[in-house]
Amino acid sequence: MRADPSSNSKDAAHHGSLRIVAVGMIGIGVLGAGSMVARLAVLPAISASTRATLAAASSLSTPPSSVWSDVSVADYQAVLDHPDVDAVYIPLPNAMHEEWTIKAAAAGKHVLCEKPIAASVRAAERMREACDDAGVLLAEAWMTPFDPRWAEVMRLAATGLVGAITEVRSTFTFTIGPEASDNYRWDPAQGGGALLDVGIYCLGPAVQLWGSKPSHIDASITPAALRGSGSVDAATTATLRWGESRSARIRCSFVDAEEQRLELVGSDGTLLLEGDAHTGGTRATQIVLRSNDGTTSTINVAAADPYLTMVDAFAAAVAHQEPWEHSAEDSLNMLGLIEKILEVS
Repeated sequence: MRADPSSNSKDAAHHGSLRIVAVGMIGIGVLGAGSMVARLAVLPAISASTRATLAAASSLSTPPSSVWSDVSVADYQAVLDHPDVDAVYIPLPNAMHEEWTIKAAAAGKHVLCEKPIAASVRAAERMREACDDAGVLLAEAWMTPFDPRWAEVMRLAATGLVGAITEVRSTFTFTIGPEASDNYRWDPAQGGGALLDVGIYCLGPAVQLWGSKPSHIDASITPAALRGSGSVDAATTATLRWGESRSARIRCSFVDAEEQRLELVGSDGTLLLEGDAHTGGTRATQIVLRSNDGTTSTINVAAADPYLTMVDAFAAAVAHQEPWEHSAEDSLNMLGLIEKILEVS
């Protein structure tokens, strides 16, 4: 940690069961700094943060870029061993999350781990246990709730603006082309598959409204070509029901044209997000309100970088200045729901 000028302390303290870090800029290390999400989103967010600083970074497949070359270290263990690293961000392939989260916990580092938090519920449970035992925070890097437009549409839905929400329709599709046949998302051994990769985005609104335990699930998958000992879903479509009057319809895909869409259908109208519905950002500024009487209006929301807001929130939680709202239990419940959908498909 690079200390705040008002504090000369670099000592960590314990507050309850969570190891906290003295007031100042939280030093973040990155394991897998060459990944796309790290390069394009999280590393710039750390650089822009007023609560965190990039202390060390490593990539085993990509040479250091200008963004992190001055803090480049030899390997992932060197990131964990770095004295200025208070916490780590892990954007590695899904099947590597468990190994490096447990190693980070053993090194006393807090963890911000890319979604999905693990390749399986059992792996996530071991990660949570390791972090709990070490007194460090385990946080899932699902940035969507930090997007102002998404947060506002969920708030409006909860307030009854369109009446009681009866249906959630959510889509996140994109194409991984033949040129990326070696992408780990096609590999079952690496925790691949469309639903595991982007299911949290589609399921998140319904889970926030109604919880993670639907009463009924119907699902179908489009399998990808066999790789190794098995295959993954290239696309998954599912309908989930919470009792008789509430349902969610989702589609996740690696083989369809790019689309992000969220509809929250209520008894009096519909709230609609189009264009970066789940990933947010500078273009995510409008909520469409459609009333049952046929009128349509637009609600404008100021845009912000959800990755920056997420990094700031994580740093504040590590410093015990603010709570981390999305608990590890929430992450495990989401992963459990994803597994149930795959089981019934």
